[in-house]
Amino acid sequence: MRTVSARWAPTVARTHQVVTEVNAYLGATLLAAVPITAGQVVFDVSARGRRRCTITVPLVDRGTRWDPGSNPAHPLATYGQQLNIRTGVRHLDGTPELLNLGWYLITDTDTDETEGTVTVTGSDLYQRMDESRIISNLHGSFGTTYRYREVAERLTYVGLNNPFITDPRILPASFVGLTDRSLAGPVEVEEGTERTAPLETLCAAWPADMAVNDAGALEFRPPVTAPAAVPVARIVGNTPTATLTARGRRASRQRVYNAVYATGTDPATGAQRAVGSATKTTGPLAVTGPNGWVSRWYSSPLLLNNAQAQAAANALLARGTLYTRTEAVTAVPDPALMLNDTVEVVTDAAGTFRGLVASITLPLTANGGPMTLTVTNETGEA
Repeated sequence: MRTVSARWAPTVARTHQVVTEVNAYLGATLLAAVPITAGQVVFDVSARGRRRCTITVPLVDRGTRWDPGSNPAHPLATYGQQLNIRTGVRHLDGTPELLNLGWYLITDTDTDETEGTVTVTGSDLYQRMDESRIISNLHGSFGTTYRYREVAERLTYVGLNNPFITDPRILPASFVGLTDRSLAGPVEVEEGTERTAPLETLCAAWPADMAVNDAGALEFRPPVTAPAAVPVARIVGNTPTATLTARGRRASRQRVYNAVYATGTDPATGAQRAVGSATKTTGPLAVTGPNGWVSRWYSSPLLLNNAQAQAAANALLARGTLYTRTEAVTAVPDPALMLNDTVEVVTDAAGTFRGLVASITLPLTANGGPMTLTVTNETGEA
């Protein structure tokens, strides 16, 4: 959850004014404060680039024309311009409290002269990683003399025709709570290939979760595979200060597995050198129960021994059982909430459900209506 003041929760729980600031940048240079009449930010934990935005800008505002036309230096042009979005609330005493919702690479603008609007779409800065393939690699494949963090840094910040380093505002990748170690096998990095592919291989074996954070830096953290014991927020209905307006529930067998087999292979011979397995043995997803066996196999040359293979199997199993129960929640907008936050949803009819925030659609203006969340957890585990 984003850091907020003690006044935040009481203000959100009652009628309040929404405040949003959008600024356009080119590199480290501030180009303009952008007026908006509508907009939203969407966060999705299942997407490679986890955040995207859409804003509606008046075609002409106070004498300024916001259609970029053929001007590559216009604040809303698609030549590397970025939007920084800050949104929040105005407290009863009139003071605003704004939270940074991150940086967005402008990907599209659509001008409608009839409506007098310019619609701007922005994407997570992860798109720059997707777009920038490896042009040359002086290192060749990364072997066992390299460590996990070193490979991640070389792919994302230090050399290899880096897509971020040309932007002086972009911060180096950060590593939070991860144990570094030497590679157990090669990470292939070939010229002309996507730089995201070896990064994803690295993260799967580490294991690590990779995403661009609010500051615009690529961040590596241990994957979140289960809700925390204590929620960071409660979304409550049926009370005078209710923040929840609607709630729906869905359960599905899709994307769910209850058994994982992970193996490590020798990169030279292809022989198996490590093995680990994990199965769900209790609850409604137990492999010995009516649900049956739904298995996933995973193999990587980066798994050096049985302990590493077992850790990979455990992490994959936790992910595989996480999406059996999903709730769609409509609530009062709260930009403090983040992906993978643990929240509790509480109503009289449906009771209490504790789960992880898997997606957020957040309006940026008061007329944008409520916020929608997807909250997920294993059935019977809340």
